[in-house]
Amino acid sequence: MWGCLPSCPLHFEDGVGLGRASGKEGRDEEGGERGDGAPLWWPLALAVRPRSTRLLDGGGGNSKGAMAEDEPKPTQLDMPLVLDEDLTKQMRLRVESLQQRGGKRQDGEKLLQPAKSMYRIDFIQQQRLQSERWDVVLDKPGRVTVTGTSQIWTPDLTNLMTRQLLDPAAIFWRKEDSEAMDCNEADALEFGERLSELAKILKVMYFLITFSEGVEPANLKASVVFSQL
Repeated sequence: MWGCLPSCPLHFEDGVGLGRASGKEGRDEEGGERGDGAPLWWPLALAVRPRSTRLLDGGGGNSKGAMAEDEPKPTQLDMPLVLDEDLTKQMRLRVESLQQRGGKRQDGEKLLQPAKSMYRIDFIQQQRLQSERWDVVLDKPGRVTVTGTSQIWTPDLTNLMTRQLLDPAAIFWRKEDSEAMDCNEADALEFGERLSELAKILKVMYFLITFSEGVEPANLKASVVFSQL
């Protein structure tokens, strides 16, 4: 180890041992030491070397690990699913209009039923995202089914078609006498990964949420947590 006391006398090339000029073994004439705390007979190169190379990397012995810990963690964004009241109202008016006129829906058109509402996520400028988890809370027992859509609504409200509903859907429920939320985990994770891809091309994402078992929009708080890449 650097800085350890030599086990035998050190000699110059001419055979003269260190410290012998003073006539004393390992001390100067007054028995003093150098200012760095080492005896005068120690070679300078040994006196200034650290006793352990761990002093050079902060004691951890792994400078790469220390650098990794110093790297900033990705920013996490909590993006709520917001009830789009205007869109929900317009889609329900479409149903009322067909009922009043006795009309029929278009082939493949998805009509909004009373237990369903339209929600949205605004991605704004955050285009490079990685889905981390869903945060869904029901303040009472019940079930919600979250279905994504690939629809991009225009001002004249293009009708929602069944072919624009995405698979898989994420289902969340809370049982009686339980505070915990359950979900179809594999499908929810796959759905989240798909949201990350859609965030690259969409600024707004729409969702069809179905409420059942006694819950309604007032009972739901939902968001998706992303890491910003």
